[in-house]
Amino acid sequence: MDDATPPTEHILRPHHVALLTVFAAAFQDNLHKGFPAPYTLHLYRLLLNEVSEVTTPKSHRELMTDLRVGPKSESKECRAFIDNVYLMQAKLDTADKLIDFFRDQTSLFLEKSEEEPAVFARRSIFGYFCRRCFVSFLKLSFAGVMKLQAKYQAWVNGDVTAGYDSIEKDSLANANVLIFRTQADKKSWAKADSYELFERGLATGDETVASENLRRFFEQHFHENSDSGLRQHALLNLVRMHYIRGEFSAARQLLTEAVTVSRTSGDRFTLQHCISLLHRLPSSVPSAKPVLNEIQPDLHPLEILFDVKKLLDEQNDQPVYAAFIRIAQALGLYDHWLDTQLMIPVEEEQWAQHAAQSIVWRVAGCARLSDIEENIVLAFMDVTSEHSTRITVVLNKAYQKSRKGDYEAALAMLLDPSVWQELSLHDYVFWADEIWNILCLRANRRGQERLYRTLLLPHRPHVPCNSDQWNTNGDVKSREKLRATLAEVLSMRKYHQSVVAIEHLLRGLWHSEFLGHLNKYRTSIILLADIGLEFGMSRRCKRILEDIMPQVINGDDLEQRAVACFTFARCILVSEESSRKSQEDALPYLLVAEKDFSSLEMHSALEDVLYMKSVLYHNLGMESQRDEAASRHAEVQNYRKKVEECVVDQEVQRILTLVSAVGADVASRR
Repeated sequence: MDDATPPTEHILRPHHVALLTVFAAAFQDNLHKGFPAPYTLHLYRLLLNEVSEVTTPKSHRELMTDLRVGPKSESKECRAFIDNVYLMQAKLDTADKLIDFFRDQTSLFLEKSEEEPAVFARRSIFGYFCRRCFVSFLKLSFAGVMKLQAKYQAWVNGDVTAGYDSIEKDSLANANVLIFRTQADKKSWAKADSYELFERGLATGDETVASENLRRFFEQHFHENSDSGLRQHALLNLVRMHYIRGEFSAARQLLTEAVTVSRTSGDRFTLQHCISLLHRLPSSVPSAKPVLNEIQPDLHPLEILFDVKKLLDEQNDQPVYAAFIRIAQALGLYDHWLDTQLMIPVEEEQWAQHAAQSIVWRVAGCARLSDIEENIVLAFMDVTSEHSTRITVVLNKAYQKSRKGDYEAALAMLLDPSVWQELSLHDYVFWADEIWNILCLRANRRGQERLYRTLLLPHRPHVPCNSDQWNTNGDVKSREKLRATLAEVLSMRKYHQSVVAIEHLLRGLWHSEFLGHLNKYRTSIILLADIGLEFGMSRRCKRILEDIMPQVINGDDLEQRAVACFTFARCILVSEESSRKSQEDALPYLLVAEKDFSSLEMHSALEDVLYMKSVLYHNLGMESQRDEAASRHAEVQNYRKKVEECVVDQEVQRILTLVSAVGADVASRR
């Protein structure tokens, strides 16, 4: 009997009384049979949702509003029903009337005779609810009835907390409330309220509230044994909290204890979770390689997906196909997990592999496949989902839009209320950082250095800066290996040190090809061709660009295509000594580069393209086109100077203010 399930308690609350008035008004006299079919369906759905208690009970105002706004609620029968509900609730102003009301509800679940069956079957969900409320009311003393009636009236008058205080169960507390005490009324059993507060504290970043409520939850009475046997679960939740907050030292210290406790208690499931989480933590040894999880019967499939992140880290020197192999293993383990664990599948978890594939495909240079995987996640995951998969995909998709110059669409996607209204504090930090990076990317491409220094930099979120995505200035030691190499090459090219840059470029080219990071490989090839022009290798440069142009010309990366077309046009001109045919062949590529640089708002690069285009038009004798290109060059030059001098941008200020307001709202949630 020690392992028996604790008895389920039932405490009569004000919303139970309100629901009983709805049942009495609609079903006792078969009034519901005269309702229009759409309103009857609406009423059943409303009652099922409230009776099942899968969500927080509605307040009195919300309940009555839902009754009034149902489809075809303006019909005569529906109006009479709603008025009757109001009348019945108004009559319950004394304890005696409340007793009389409950006495009259037995016909809902008790048969008067064989010819007069009950309104609801005893084992139906409505009949079970009515009978349970009636039994709970029978246990109340007259003092308990008076207390319930007073709380009910306060609840009807707008006090949503009246009647929902916690009940202490011992021989002294509330001794005069119950006449009959069942086993469930003599001892308090564990409830999920404290754990809910722990999750809320975790979401809002309140470590004190989270830790205290986690302790309260696991100190509750779960069973009759002296030892709850759940200490390892408490430690695992604490580790999870520290891990989310990035406090890896504290997480590692608690994980060691959690592993020991799990082994002592023989809890192999929790032990596997602890070991998997231990493998997620960054190594304390700087040069150590991360540990990949071995596939075990109790290993969760998402842990295998997390290994994909380790394999994509350029510091670990693993080719991209290893990540695809790991994703395939995660898919097989997920199917095995569902078959053997006999658990209800979590719907959000099945979309995690699509999110992982979207990242790996983009690293491999297949942007179209990445877009398909992202669209699958966004199409099938609920907007209000608390799972981090959706927000991760939204951030990635918004960043890719900004890379293509569609800054307003990217910002609009992130600033949509459906994206930020359910954010936890942990996800908010990455959301705010992505918005800041998009604003910085646009300012950097426009050449707005003053705007960046005076407005954007002071509002930088307190997270590791991702400026290597859009900036090539400053220290590059902490960047990714390939990105650091390319950034160093660009920095050397800026100071006309191509001879020194070539060694770094060739090293980056070899690494990108070996790792299978084709997008960076294409960028490296373009830079190699650009540097090769300085060494008089125009024909060789033209040949290597011709090899990758089919991969670049589709426009998955506009900046890459623009630079490739501009470089290729120069290679054509130099390799054929600026012949008339070479000038005609180069013009289409300059037009593509002009369009892309204009979309990206890269005004300085656009000026170079327009200048070269005007020269070609002049050489070809196309005077009207030459004058138009020259005029366009002057316009772009004037606009660039105007934009670069801008110090304050009202749109950017409004966006940053909104981001701050969302952060304040997330942190203040209770």
